[in-house]
Amino acid sequence: GFATFFYQGGNAGACGTVHSDSDKVVALQTSMYSNGAHCGKKVLLKNKSNGKTCEATVADECPTCKNKQSVDLSKAAFDALAAESVGMFDLEWGF
Repeated sequence: GFATFFYQGGNAGACGTVHSDSDKVVALQTSMYSNGAHCGKKVLLKNKSNGKTCEATVADECPTCKNKQSVDLSKAAFDALAAESVGMFDLEWGF
């Protein structure tokens, strides 16, 4: 899948919680989001090109994510794995 990032903007995610850009949170693609079934769960994210990993908490839904394996990350989670200038990277993740 692919990882992109988004700004929190002081708004609650689909899970109903407000997070800041410094929180490591993840938005799952709609079918994976599963009507909030995974809200609050921790996921392990891994950048496939550089091997960096980080843990993030499911906090939102990503209707624009390309497929079930793709996620949208908070700035903090993305920054832990790659430079923002890349915009998107290939990743693997799991609960």
